[in-house]
Amino acid sequence: SSNSNYNYLSTISSLLLNTVVPTVTPTVSNPDQAPTTLSLALSAPTSPPSAPPLPSGLPGVILPQPQLDIDNVPTSDVLINVLFNASLNWEWVAAENADSPGQIFEYFPQVIATPLGIDVAQVQNYELIVYEPSTYTGPADIALLGTIWQGYLPGDKVSTLASLISNQKSVFYTGQDGSIPTSLAACVDPSLDLESISGPAAGGSSGSSGGSDVRQDAIIGVVSSLGAIALMIVAYVAYRAIKKRRELAHRRLSDHVDYTGVRPEGQEFDRDTVGEQRRRSFYYAEDSLRGYQGVRAADDGYDHHVTNMRERRPIHTGAISTPILRESTMNW
Repeated sequence: SSNSNYNYLSTISSLLLNTVVPTVTPTVSNPDQAPTTLSLALSAPTSPPSAPPLPSGLPGVILPQPQLDIDNVPTSDVLINVLFNASLNWEWVAAENADSPGQIFEYFPQVIATPLGIDVAQVQNYELIVYEPSTYTGPADIALLGTIWQGYLPGDKVSTLASLISNQKSVFYTGQDGSIPTSLAACVDPSLDLESISGPAAGGSSGSSGGSDVRQDAIIGVVSSLGAIALMIVAYVAYRAIKKRRELAHRRLSDHVDYTGVRPEGQEFDRDTVGEQRRRSFYYAEDSLRGYQGVRAADDGYDHHVTNMRERRPIHTGAISTPILRESTMNW
C-alpha cells in the first residue's frame, strides 16, 4: 500500500537519478603513464559500511516518515542492507535532491516484494545510511559516498532475495511492475551482502531485554535494601540482648533488687506465729465464720498482772465439762 506521506511523489513519473557519473583521477608516480578514468558506477565496494568523517552539513542517516516502530515488526523478520550504485550516491540522495529519499522509501519495498511474490506490507523501511568505500579519504571525496537502504524482511526470504539480486537476468531486474520500480532495481549494487550490517532485533527484543534488565536490577536493589535493613534489626536486637546479659552478670550485690512476691529473709511463711492476723489456717476460716475481725475486746483477755484480786477460789475440776465449740463447722 502507498504511504500517504509520499503522495506528492505521484506527480513524478520517473526515478530521480544522478546523471553525472563521478570520476576520480588517480595520482601516478610515472609521468610517462597515461592517466585513466575510473567509472564508479561499475566499481564494487570492497569494505563494509562504517561511520565515515562526513562533510559538514551532510547527514549520516535518513529516516522514513513515519519512523518504523521496531516493537511492531514480527520477530521472524531480519534486517537487510541493499547498496545502490553511483546513480543514487549519498551526495545526491542526502543533499542534492530532496525527493530522492521519498522515492526510495515509497517504491523500494515494492521492488523487493514483487520478485518474492509476497505482500509489500511484509517489507518495511527502516532507514537510509551512508556507505564509505575504501577509496573515500575525506570530505573532498564526497562523490564517492554510497547509499544503503535498510529494512526488515521475513527471515525465510532473505536467501531467495540474495540469489535474485546476484543474477542480473532474474525477475528482480526484469519482472518489476512500472518504470520507477524497474529503474530503482537497476540501481542496486549486488556486491554488498544483505546481512553485512546488524541492527536492532525485530519485535523490540533489544528494548524488552533492556527493560527486563532494569526491572531485574530494581528488584535486586529493593531486595538487597530490605535484606540490609533486616540484618541491621537483627544486629541491634542481638546487641541489646548481649548488653543486658553483661549488665546482669556484673551487677553488684548492694544493688537494689525487686523481690516483689518473694518472702523476706527471716520471716515465716505464716505470720500468725509472730502475732499478725492469722491466715492460711483452719482457725482463720473458723474466725471468718464467727465474724472475727482480728481485734480483741479489752475485757476478753486474761491479764495475770492484775493485783486487785481480792481472793482466790479453788477450782473444782469435776465441774468443768467437756468444751463445746459452738457453731463449729465440724459439728463437734
